[in-house]
Amino acid sequence: MQRRYVFMGLMLAVLVGVFFYLRAEQRTQIDFEQVEPIPGYKIEMREPPLRVAMISVLNHARTEGYQSQMVRSIGRLLGRPVLLLHRRSYAEINQLLAKGDADIAFLSSGAYMVYGKKEDVRLLAMPERGGANYYFSYVIVPRNAQTQSLADLRGRRFVYVDPLSYSGYLELRAHLRTLGENPEQFFGSYYFTYSHDDSLRAVADGLVDGGVIASLTYDYYREYAPAMLEQVRIVQVLPGSGMGPVVARRDLREAESGEEALRLLAQQPIDLV
Repeated sequence: MQRRYVFMGLMLAVLVGVFFYLRAEQRTQIDFEQVEPIPGYKIEMREPPLRVAMISVLNHARTEGYQSQMVRSIGRLLGRPVLLLHRRSYAEINQLLAKGDADIAFLSSGAYMVYGKKEDVRLLAMPERGGANYYFSYVIVPRNAQTQSLADLRGRRFVYVDPLSYSGYLELRAHLRTLGENPEQFFGSYYFTYSHDDSLRAVADGLVDGGVIASLTYDYYREYAPAMLEQVRIVQVLPGSGMGPVVARRDLREAESGEEALRLLAQQPIDLV
């Protein structure tokens, strides 16, 4: 009899334990269907920032510091917040400007040439580098390649920079047409890198048989990383064009556009390659 009471007591203890365990489990269950919106955070500024869109001749990681320095300088001279807008391709910069999502844009010469509504923007300035406001297009090949001219690249692997880059795409295609060539069929294959130094690196590493880059990029590497240029050769120099302009939305008031800041910055040149 005593054993039975002991057994019943143990059973009761187990049942009580299971009951409280299940209650605890029930309390800790999470229903992911029950959601509550998180209130948004709003940053209030005394005035909206001047939105500046910039392209990068070189890889964004290389130029981010220079561009941030430029934006901070403009903001300091204007006494207002300035927001840097950066995109991977030239077309995206044009889209920002066309949609009114950028107030000022540093465009490439090719991006400005194909910009659809030039009447909606006004020219503010043209950058200079080393006292020059123009540059060239260089067709380059690996140093040890047998290639001696552009003609030797027929049917080979080639690399362009961007579909809106004058020196890295448009000028060479126009040159091929003057030679009676079809740019779409001249090279065996081609692709875009979206930065001049990535194109330079692709040629230097032998990933392609040739490429076309801006002379600005070549000059930059000659000064800061000459070892890279030991891996390539120039086989064709094209005339190039003037530097890409700085433009502002037409409806942006002169006091808001930073024109005075740009004029002051012209006295304090910053290398933006």
